[in-house]
Amino acid sequence: MKITGIRVRGGPLRHLSFVEVTTDEGCIGIGTAGAPSQVIAPIAVDGPGSLLDLIRGEDPRDTEALWRRMFRGWQANRGRGGEGGMAVNAMAAVDMALWDLKGKAANEPLYRTLGGAVQPRMMAYASATAFTADSVKAGRWVQKSTEMLVEEAANYRRHGFKAVKFGWSNYFSAADAEKMAAIREALGPDLRLMFDFGCPAYWTPGWNVAAAVRAARMVEQVNGYFLEEPMSPQDVEGHAALAAAVDVNIATGESLSTLTEFRRYIERRAVDILQPDAAQIGVTQFRDVARACEQASILVVPHSPWSAIVVAAHLHVLSGVGNAPMIEYPAPSLLEGPRGRITRLAHQGIIERPLEFRDGYLELPDRPGLGLGNYVSEGLDEIEAVGAEG
Repeated sequence: MKITGIRVRGGPLRHLSFVEVTTDEGCIGIGTAGAPSQVIAPIAVDGPGSLLDLIRGEDPRDTEALWRRMFRGWQANRGRGGEGGMAVNAMAAVDMALWDLKGKAANEPLYRTLGGAVQPRMMAYASATAFTADSVKAGRWVQKSTEMLVEEAANYRRHGFKAVKFGWSNYFSAADAEKMAAIREALGPDLRLMFDFGCPAYWTPGWNVAAAVRAARMVEQVNGYFLEEPMSPQDVEGHAALAAAVDVNIATGESLSTLTEFRRYIERRAVDILQPDAAQIGVTQFRDVARACEQASILVVPHSPWSAIVVAAHLHVLSGVGNAPMIEYPAPSLLEGPRGRITRLAHQGIIERPLEFRDGYLELPDRPGLGLGNYVSEGLDEIEAVGAEG
């Protein structure tokens, strides 16, 4: 079996592009990148020194060798920039498709290709936002009312979720504390509750460790499970100081794109939870990060609820380790309305076999590769049309 081509689709989508790797035997692997296709396609397909040029004619089952070929060859052929960022995002999508191909060629699910599962299913937490859809679109970031947040929280519990996260940003006033307490009451004492600080909040003028400690202690007051990305992803020491000062778990990692970057956190034991994203770093590196975290007794709770492809990759890899308590999954509110249509399509409309969510857990697919089949062309056409509409 030899690699013959790479195809990138997605249109003007900010967070998603979809990749197919084709072979001379007609077997197709699918993958996704957390970056626009207009950026991914030139790296993956176009011109001399593209990823396709680097791996065309190679056996797609040689995943380890091909990752090294892409990572090292990109810099050699196209200059600096192959160590991270968009170049690695493109490699990630191709790498994911190669692992899907490897499983399909062996007629076995990816988790078995990776060595077997110790978790036959995994808890999937509802990833939601505390901000109204219109304000997010307009860039104004208007919080939902307490009543709206309470209704949402109760709805997620009714859906069977055992854990919920709200994108919260830098909203930690006394009034915000009352909203957090109301959410906790609606969820009840047994569900995990998380808050995502994240970008661009950590660029707030004057934000420092002391401010992050105050925010984290508010999360502690509602028995929060973790506070996500409370400092710049480059600030390893800041995260370490924060984690040492509070009891709530501190999490980061979605913006890191190489194993080397994760090692800085692992060796320093700077956080309680790391959040790699296979759509940013690929299956090969995601597996290596998860295993390194397991050896260091650091939890892994991956980032990205945006498509079934990346969620399936997380599910397969993390089923084989013992330090992954849950994975990110879109809350029902993220599937509503025109803006939610892309997420709905990315989970249900562009693949042949969607994942199964049941009573708060995702079932581990037992079908070959990622277990999703191939892309559905009509679904990709629709998602590109929706993306073009803005």
